[in-house]
Amino acid sequence: MDEGRAVPLPAYIADKVKEHIRVYGAFRVEEGPNRLWRAARKAAGIVRKITPHWLRHFFASAGLSKGVPVSDMAEWLGHRDPRITLETFAHVMPDAPERLRNLMDSLFTRQAELTLLLEFDALVTAA
Repeated sequence: MDEGRAVPLPAYIADKVKEHIRVYGAFRVEEGPNRLWRAARKAAGIVRKITPHWLRHFFASAGLSKGVPVSDMAEWLGHRDPRITLETFAHVMPDAPERLRNLMDSLFTRQAELTLLLEFDALVTAA
């Protein structure tokens, strides 16, 4: 049975959810979540056909296009293998090589600073 996943929730969204629960309460949806979703979308005046699956792709595309690691996104999406995430969303990361070149240039010219995890520092020192 799927026990769920821990997914980072932006403070703005968390505040909106808390306010909604304060005003309307909460209940468990056993059946018909798509029917409830359509009704909520209509009540909010959203005419575009936005589905929960569309929101999932938006979440992944936005995060990956801004540099969130594929391994983290795969975990949050529930993909057992990060290659699934990469194969599905590679098209939203076409500028990754340019971002890496810019990062390396800024590090080597000392325009940016890099702080590495202690575990990595120990590996470099031991080599």
